[in-house]
Amino acid sequence: MAGTFWTAARLYGLPVPNRIRDQDLHVAGDTACTRVNMRQVILHRHRQLKQIDFFDLQLVTVPHLLVELGSHLSLLELVQFGDAAVSKRFGGPKTTVESLQTELATRRQVRSRRRIEKAFSLVRLTVDSPRETWLRLWLIDNGFPEPVVHPQVLCRIKNVILQPDLGYPEFKLAIEYEGDHHRSSAGQFNTDIERQQLLEAEGWTVLRVTKKTDLATFGKLLNTHLNNPA
Repeated sequence: MAGTFWTAARLYGLPVPNRIRDQDLHVAGDTACTRVNMRQVILHRHRQLKQIDFFDLQLVTVPHLLVELGSHLSLLELVQFGDAAVSKRFGGPKTTVESLQTELATRRQVRSRRRIEKAFSLVRLTVDSPRETWLRLWLIDNGFPEPVVHPQVLCRIKNVILQPDLGYPEFKLAIEYEGDHHRSSAGQFNTDIERQQLLEAEGWTVLRVTKKTDLATFGKLLNTHLNNPA
């Protein structure tokens, strides 16, 4: 047997939505697996069970897991799962985009296949947080070109490579998502200020977004920069 569903997702460190209150233990077995008569333990049977050893815990593979959860997650949530799974966060990457797509392609019967296909096509490497995923998809959904994730900007002052969250290199326009820790951590706050100043010294404009940002105004501001570059 192996951990699956929300049990595996949490153990992998994937961004399980707050709306998921399920705290049952989900385990997966093959079709010959007997019933599990234990409270708060749910058995999922599979014809082909794909599992790995993850820090001495048997879990279904990440591609197997994401396909199984496809009908339980929104498009945004699926992309957030995928972005987290292929990133270096939490000891990753735990899989690749190619592995996700291969898993889906080799399944004959999959619920919500179109949604999962679209989600996997939107997964990108090096995304740092679920909110960065949300912001990238918000831009796409609102008709803006897809931004580059962590565009590389050579900073000649310090001879380092700067990597804002999102950006449009052709316009020298960076977009930073500022979570609460950017404000509450003095060290992070100072780092953010210096990074913005260094980007501006290289001729880049920096737009900052928080969870309180008026997105209608932000959209108009972004549109102005994209259509009237300096």
